Amino acid sequence: MGFSVLWNILCFTLLIVGYFFWDTGNSQRNRFRMYWNNTLIKRNAFPQLPMSFIDDAKYLQTQHGNKMLIDGWYAYVRKPHYTADLVMSLSWGLIAGFGSFFPYFYLTFFLIVLVHRVGRDDARCARKYGSDWDLYMATVPWKFVPYVY
Repeated sequence: MGFSVLWNILCFTLLIVGYFFWDTGNSQRNRFRMYWNNTLIKRNAFPQLPMSFIDDAKYLQTQHGNKMLIDGWYAYVRKPHYTADLVMSLSWGLIAGFGSFFPYFYLTFFLIVLVHRVGRDDARCARKYGSDWDLYMATVPWKFVPYVY
């Protein structure tokens, strides 16, 4: 089954955009942690995508002493790397076409796992952080997609 060049370009673009958000989202979170743990070493080696580090990142200080990142992609959603994972898995299904559900099984399974995991994370963080978690959820209300979920 052949697809048009435009379809292939769209699927590949979706994959690349998903990867960009996945990589930069993970980098923002990890480099934020390393910065506050005094272990950050800024490198200019390949591959370093733009927007991987946030200078003077905004955060919420918790009563436990932790810092919750509310800047970069984390200003819009609490789990940007999960959203990017789902976008990439969608692109893998789309490139296979619509002749079977099988290429979309991974996306479906992954969506169920991640929604369940976010629920568990929210419950655990609510117990741990209490009112700080309520403030964090009010500051960043969306889990995966702004204004959707």
